[in-house]
Amino acid sequence: MNQKKTTNLVLAGTILFHLLFWKEKMGVNILLFTLFIIGAFASIYSKKEISKAAIFTTACTLLLATMVVVNHSILSMVMFEISFVSMIGFIHQKELSFFFYGAFQSLLRLEAIPKKIWKEISTLEEFISSWKRSLAFARISILPLLVLGIFYGLYYSANPKFATLSTQTWTVFFDLFNWHFSIGNMLFFILGMFIVGVTLWKADIPHLVRLNHSHSETLVRVRKKREFSNPPLQILALKKQYQSAVLMVASLNFLLLLVNLIDVRFVWFDFEEQPAYSLKNYVHEGTYLLIASILLAMGIIIYYFRGNLNFYKKNKTLQYFTYAWIFQNAILAYSVGMRNYRYIEYHGLAYKRIGVVIFLIAVIFGLVTMFKKVQEQRSFYYLINRNAWAVYILLVLTSLVNWDVAITRYNILTETKRTLDIDFLANGISDKNLFLLKKYNNEIKAKLPSNYPQSRLDNLYAKKKFHLLEKRKKYSWLSWNYSDYRNYRALEGY
Repeated sequence: MNQKKTTNLVLAGTILFHLLFWKEKMGVNILLFTLFIIGAFASIYSKKEISKAAIFTTACTLLLATMVVVNHSILSMVMFEISFVSMIGFIHQKELSFFFYGAFQSLLRLEAIPKKIWKEISTLEEFISSWKRSLAFARISILPLLVLGIFYGLYYSANPKFATLSTQTWTVFFDLFNWHFSIGNMLFFILGMFIVGVTLWKADIPHLVRLNHSHSETLVRVRKKREFSNPPLQILALKKQYQSAVLMVASLNFLLLLVNLIDVRFVWFDFEEQPAYSLKNYVHEGTYLLIASILLAMGIIIYYFRGNLNFYKKNKTLQYFTYAWIFQNAILAYSVGMRNYRYIEYHGLAYKRIGVVIFLIAVIFGLVTMFKKVQEQRSFYYLINRNAWAVYILLVLTSLVNWDVAITRYNILTETKRTLDIDFLANGISDKNLFLLKKYNNEIKAKLPSNYPQSRLDNLYAKKKFHLLEKRKKYSWLSWNYSDYRNYRALEGY
């Protein structure tokens, strides 16, 4: 790695960070910054030095930066930050493959980077010597610049068109670079140097690599040599552990079977209409039960299948009971999905209802990995790493959707069994849905009670419009995003 090149990129990145983000919100600036960082990494590292995990997280980070510009949702912003941090770790240490270690590598670098910055500052002597050479050039440039300034003033005074164009050019230049010094400005510059330094300067964390190499996705039978050992007693202890495991998992299967039979009867087939509050609790209680059941299942399976019980020749009964329990948890997940579907059928979409769907997808994947763990004698590391990557990918894909817009459009255009909750659409969802509220104004009126006052509806829209226009005054083109642009365009003549 060329340290001088990296240092120059850090300085350039710091200036760019300040120009893009000072007094701005996330928008097109985050995409421009991400492109710079990826380009910087491409110039620092060769293809051979980049792992598949680094390439994948880099692609996801670029995709999420684009989604910040397009959707401008909180989810896309949070996922961008998580992906960006993970990308840094995987790029700087290609040996890492465990998802959490990529993020940990970036966080642990926070301690090493200030030392690196100080080291780079201590090399200013070389910079000063080159600066002195620049002074020599400056001396011979003074007279030409002075003459150039005089003629510039003459042309500026004599030619109005030249004067106007010149003024506009200087205005854009000073606005672009924001030449206004303040303590806050300086601190933000330092913050930018720290962030870009952490991102680009290499700082290895060797113990993370050692930890990563120590993990294996496949369990290995470890035979311990002991003096005066008694093999029959060891086999007896393993047999008792096996019998205990069979009894526990069989009992849990029976208990969960009762719960599932009740759900199949009263959720799948004989569902009765309930008040909104009861239906809400009905869904949430099922979700909490599912979370507890899955965590319990994972803990018990990990405990019993952590060691030599995996290699016990007569453990088929335990395996079959475990498979049955995993399958029953999948049925429980489906029942919760049915409850959530009933809730959506009555009241439409909402954030938590979408969250339940996303959670259920993650649960199904988790159950599949638990099945493979038992069947293929996989390790705890396999379970955690595969599920971590799966959740990351799932959330990246979820970030592709503008859920504020999706919820609003679905609730307005889909016939539900209850009245449209306009207060939720107006106050519970961000400004991103304002263009839809305007577009489907007639459909909204048709779904509201006949005695719902139009003035109240207008007030709800006015609040959103005011908030949106206030935001517009605060930021420049650097904060541009398609979601706001679509609303501004819809507000023209509104």
